[in-house]
Parts: sequence; C-alpha cells; structure tokens
Amino acid sequence: MEKVKREKRNWLKRLILLSLLFLSATIFASGTTWGAAAAFPNKEITIIVNFGPGGARDIIARGIGNTMSKYLGGVPVVVMNTPGAGGARGLISLYHAAPDGYTIGVGAGTDVIDQILEQRDYDNKKFTFIGNAQHSPGIFFVKSDSPFHSVKDFKTYGKTIRHSTFSLTSNSTVVSMILANREGFPLAIVGGYQSAAASVLGLLRGEVEFSAPQQSTATPFIKAGQVRPILMIDRKRNPDFPDIQTVGEAGHPDLEGFALDFWFMAPPGVPKDRAQILETALMKTLKDPEFLTWAKGAGIDVGPMNGDDLRKMVLKFFGLIEQYKGDIVKYVKK
Repeated sequence: MEKVKREKRNWLKRLILLSLLFLSATIFASGTTWGAAAAFPNKEITIIVNFGPGGARDIIARGIGNTMSKYLGGVPVVVMNTPGAGGARGLISLYHAAPDGYTIGVGAGTDVIDQILEQRDYDNKKFTFIGNAQHSPGIFFVKSDSPFHSVKDFKTYGKTIRHSTFSLTSNSTVVSMILANREGFPLAIVGGYQSAAASVLGLLRGEVEFSAPQQSTATPFIKAGQVRPILMIDRKRNPDFPDIQTVGEAGHPDLEGFALDFWFMAPPGVPKDRAQILETALMKTLKDPEFLTWAKGAGIDVGPMNGDDLRKMVLKFFGLIEQYKGDIVKYVKK
C-alpha cells in the first residue's frame, strides 16, 4: 500500500513539473511574439519610387521619409528610384518584395490605369494600403508667353496640340485625351520623358504646347516665371491660382475625379500590426509642423486618408477608369 502511495506522489510531482514547463514555454513564446512586434521597425525602411528623381512621387517620398523616421523609432527611411517600363518595374519590385514592412512604395491613379489597359505582374487591389498622403489638382501648364489661356483656345490653334508626359496613363494625360475627343481638337501625346520634371523641360524647349505635371514639380518653373496654368483638374479652384477655372467649370464635371492622389502602400500580406505601425507613423508625419511647412513650400497639398479608406478609394477609381477605357486606348495603342 505504501508503495502505491509513493508512486502516486511521484506521478503528481511529474504532472506538476510538466505543467510548469508547459506554462513557461507558453509564456516564453508569447513574450517572443510581443517582443518581435514591439521591435518593428529595427532597421532601414526603403521607399520604392517607380519613376526618376525630381518627379512628384520622388518629391513626396523624400519629404515623407525625412520626417516619418522620427515616428518609427529613428530608423532611416530612404528612397530608392526604380524607373523603367512606364513605372511598372518599380511596382513589380514592390509587389514581390518581402511582406515584412521594410519595403514600401508610392502609388497613384496612373498605376490603376496601366493595369486596366494592360496585364501587369502586380495587382493594385492586393497591395497593403498604408494611407493617402497627397491630394492635388491636375494642372495644365503652358509656357508663360503662350497664346493659350484655356482649353477652348486649343480648338482655334489650327495645328495639332502636343502634350508632353512622363506617363501615357497619368491622370492628367488621360483627361487631355478625353477633352480632345469631346472638344474636337487634334492631340498628340509626346511620351518618353523620364519624369514629370523632364516633361516640363520639354515644354520649355518648345517640343510641345502644354504639359501637366503636379504642382510640386512645376513650382520651381512657376517661381521662375517660365510656365503658367490654364486648367485645374479638381472639384474646386486652387487658392494659389484663384482665377484658373476647374475642369467642371469648363463643362466637364465628370472629370473632376481625376485629381491627383499619391498614397503609400506595401507588398501584399504585410502583418496587420506592422501595417498599423506604418499607417500611424504616416498619419503623424502628415500632421507634423515641420513637414507641413516643407509641404507648403514645395507646393504639396497634404491629403491624409487611412489605409482602409484608401483601399475603398482605389477600388472606386478602378470603376471610374473602366468608363473611359475607349478614350484612353485610342491614344495609348497608337
């Protein structure tokens, strides 16, 4: 009988010991998970810009990166320009990057347009959306000494109107295609420029009649008195150019949705906790006083939007572009 009692006591001791070991392992595993989450980020974060230096995406990426670092524990946030294939090269790199939160990129409506027109090795619907950073009007610019003061003047020019662009499917370029069809003026799209800034230089050299860069890209040329705006693609007039009519006021209110937005995104499958850390840092950056001062000087209209609302906006833009696919194909397929 005593032997049986001893065996029972030993069995209970072993059971208690195993239970304690299991509990310790569970706590250790949980602690490791929490520690890993809390440690993010602990190394450099790269922002892929799928066009060359000096363009609108490059400007907003560098401005955001310079400030966002302090809201990510001080880790460096660096920009890597990856131009090529009309912006597709950089987006492919981003799409297939490790979904660990250490590689992010800048997206825009032109990426959606590209995907609708031609099959790509990425899907804009599947990126991890961090948040929108910039909402700005698309602007048609002409040289300061140009005879054009509105799009209506294009009809009486008597020659083909040439438009310089870094991307055949940028929002503003698509609007120019639709307006040419509606207003009845001959339009030639001159592409091949490596950035929006390069397309403005083409305008200044007399290679085209108008260009449509983002205001941030055009700001140095505006300050130098080299270019001036003739049309705003947005729902309201720009306070910097209060006398310039919007595309809606010009008779095309359905095109107001082609204003320019730049957003930040990451590869598909980034863990939610890491995506949230990046989103929080971005939203804080967009409210940072130093950043706002910089943005004003750079001609950037800050347009914060969280990741979930951004995803909904992108999906809506897919539907909008489908309506005008015919107008776009007419020029892109030439």
